Amino acid sequence: MRLALARVRHVAGIPSGLVAAAAATFYLLVNALTSWSAAEFGELGLWATVVVSAAVTTVLFVRWQHRFAASLRPARLDQPGTAKLAARRGLVVLVGLDSADPGTTFTRLLTTAARLEYLALIATPESEVRGVVPALLGPLMAVSGHAVAASRIRVWDRNEAEAMGDVEQSVTEAIDWMERHGLHASEIVVDVTKGRRSMAFGALIAADRADVEVQYLAAEWHHLDNTPRPGTEGFSVVSERWDGVGQDAARVDA
Repeated sequence: MRLALARVRHVAGIPSGLVAAAAATFYLLVNALTSWSAAEFGELGLWATVVVSAAVTTVLFVRWQHRFAASLRPARLDQPGTAKLAARRGLVVLVGLDSADPGTTFTRLLTTAARLEYLALIATPESEVRGVVPALLGPLMAVSGHAVAASRIRVWDRNEAEAMGDVEQSVTEAIDWMERHGLHASEIVVDVTKGRRSMAFGALIAADRADVEVQYLAAEWHHLDNTPRPGTEGFSVVSERWDGVGQDAARVDA
C-alpha cells in the first residue's frame, strides 16, 4: 500500500503531506461553519485550529511549488551530462533488446564513466533469452577496457518490459544497493537510453524519489534527412539536481 501511494504521489507530483493538510483544512472549515452556535471558547478554539491548519497547508504548498518550479526551470532541463558521467561511481542501466548490437551505447557508457565502481543492469527475461546481458558483461565490457569487480555488478532481470512498477522497484533496489556501499546520490546516474518507454517511466519515478539524476544519449537532429547528425552524440541529464558530483555536491534548487 505504501509503495502504491508513493507511486501516485510521484506521478501526480503532489506530496502526501500537502494532500492531508488540505483535506484537514476542508474538514475543519466545514466543521467550523456547522458549529457557529457553539460556546464562545469552543468556537474560538475551533477557528484557531482552522487558521493553524490553513497556515500549515500554505507553507507546504509554497515549499512544494518552489521545488516543483525549480526542477522544471529551463536552465536545469536537458543539461550536458558527459562531463558528469566521467565522474560517476555508480551506473544503473536500462537494457533493451538491441543494447548489444553494433554501435551500442553501452561501450560508450563504460569508456566515458572512467571512475565507475558499481554497475546495475535492469533487464527483462527476453533480453536474457537473447543473450544480451552476457554480451554486455563479456565482449562489450572487454572492448571498453573497463574492469569492474564481479562483486560490484548486479543484474535485475525479472522485469516485464511493459510493467512500469517492476522497473521502478528494480531501480529503487539498485540505488539502495549502491548507497549501502557508500555512494552518494550525486555519484549515481540512471541511464534510460535503451529499453521500452514504460521502463523509462518507472526508472524516472524511482530516480526522482531517490534524488538521483537520469541521463540519456542524445544527438542533434538533421531535419531534412530525418537522421541524427554524426559526431554530435552526447549524454544529457533529464533534470539537473546536483551541482557537481561527489559527497560535497550541492542541490541545484537549494
